[in-house]
Amino acid sequence: MISIQRVVLIFTIILTNSWISFAQNHLPRWFTIAFKQQKLGNQYELLEKISPRYLKADFDGDRVDDLVVMVRHKQNKKIGLLLMQGGSCKVVTFGAGSMLGKTGFDETDDLKWIDGWKVYKSKIAYETKFDNGDIIGSIKRKLSHPAISVWQNMDGSPLAGGLVVWNGKQYIWIHQGE
Repeated sequence: MISIQRVVLIFTIILTNSWISFAQNHLPRWFTIAFKQQKLGNQYELLEKISPRYLKADFDGDRVDDLVVMVRHKQNKKIGLLLMQGGSCKVVTFGAGSMLGKTGFDETDDLKWIDGWKVYKSKIAYETKFDNGDIIGSIKRKLSHPAISVWQNMDGSPLAGGLVVWNGKQYIWIHQGE
């Protein structure tokens, strides 16, 4: 016979895990309001291709958290990232038909290759350098703000990707891996 305390504990664990999953995937109210007010739904479809559904951090150093979601452009069907600045609700897109610097991938305006992402909080990153398509080494880069780390998997492990990082003037791409 199971005690009432055990049943309550099991029920609490189930509810807590469900709430954590919901909270990690439910978009904040400020974002959904701004998305609707700016009529971004006319141009972009929100995707749930990877988990978590969104990334949140102060990517531009203004001390207000920004939010990044994965989107598909409704006309050209290309996938990208949409970053909404927390304070101003200004929108910046990467991919979805907009170029994302020299990523080392053939289609830099379509980020369909992304298999995973996370907030990169380290103050140091290593940028892979190429010469005529061959890796020639890496250089150490100092980061002032968190970055958006994206990658492509091969056989279940990250193969290549990079960081989208604010350099004080604009977002840039730092290539990592192959």
